[in-house]
Amino acid sequence: MNESKNDKSVEFLCSTKIGKILLEFILFIRIPKLIGFFLRSPLSHFMISRFIKKNEIDMSEFEGQKYLSFNDFFTRRKEISFDSEKTHLISPCDSLLSVYSIKTNSTFHIKGFDYSLSDFFETSDSELLNTFKNGLCLVFRLCATDYHRYHYIDDGFQTENHYIEGSLYSVQPAACENFKVYTKNRRSWTLLKTENFGTVAQVEIGAFSVGGICNHNENYTFKKGDEKGYFDLHGSTIVLIFEEDKIELLPEILKIAGNSEEIRVKAGEFIGKKKR
Repeated sequence: MNESKNDKSVEFLCSTKIGKILLEFILFIRIPKLIGFFLRSPLSHFMISRFIKKNEIDMSEFEGQKYLSFNDFFTRRKEISFDSEKTHLISPCDSLLSVYSIKTNSTFHIKGFDYSLSDFFETSDSELLNTFKNGLCLVFRLCATDYHRYHYIDDGFQTENHYIEGSLYSVQPAACENFKVYTKNRRSWTLLKTENFGTVAQVEIGAFSVGGICNHNENYTFKKGDEKGYFDLHGSTIVLIFEEDKIELLPEILKIAGNSEEIRVKAGEFIGKKKR
C-alpha cells in the first residue's frame, strides 16, 4: 500500500476546479458532521471488517477488544513500548513524518505554501512567536489506517489547551498541495514545558470527517509515553514545534528535512535526542 497516494475522490475534490467548488459546498452544508454521526452509531459496525481487510491492518495487538461502532474501532487502544532513555526524543504517534526549518521571521514552507506561527496559533504574541524562531517544525501526518492515539514525548508540564474552530479539509498530499490545510483546519494547541527539549508547542489538527480532537489534560504534569489524547474518525496531523538548538534528529530523519519527503515512524520510537 502506497501511504502517500491520494484517494481518487480526494484527488478530484482538491486538484480540479469543479472538485474544489464541490468540496467547499460539502464543507458548507456540514457533510462531515453527518458522516461523523453515522460512524459513531451502531449502524456503522459492518464497515469495520471491510476496512480491516481492504487496508490489511494487523489486528494482533487488539485481540479481545469489542467495538460497537466504526468510531469505537477507529479510536481503539493498544499498549505502546517507548524508548525510555531520558534524553531521547520519541514520536508521539504512528504516522508519516516530515521536517521543516522555521525562519527568523517565524515562517516555514510546507508543500508549496508559506506558513507562519502566528497563523498556526492565531495570536500576535511576539514573546510566544520569538520562542520558536530558527527552530524546527515536525509534521506527523496520520493515515486513516494508523493508530489514532498520541502520547507525550518527555516528562514535563502542559499548559492550557487553545481550541481553534476551523474547516475539515483532508490532509492527504493532494489537499496539502492545494490548500493551506494546517491553518485552515480545526486544531488545538498547547505548550509543553519539557525536561529535556525546552518549550515545545504541540498542535493537533483535525481532517475531513474528524469529529473531535480529544485531549485528556491541561495545566498538567505528565510523564514520557503517557497518552495525551486521541483523534476521532479519520487521518489527522500532529505538529511539534521546537526551539532552536534543542533537538538533534537522527541522520535518516534529518536527511528529509525541508523537501516534503515523509518517513514512517511509530508511537514511542526513538527519532532524535537532546542537543548538548
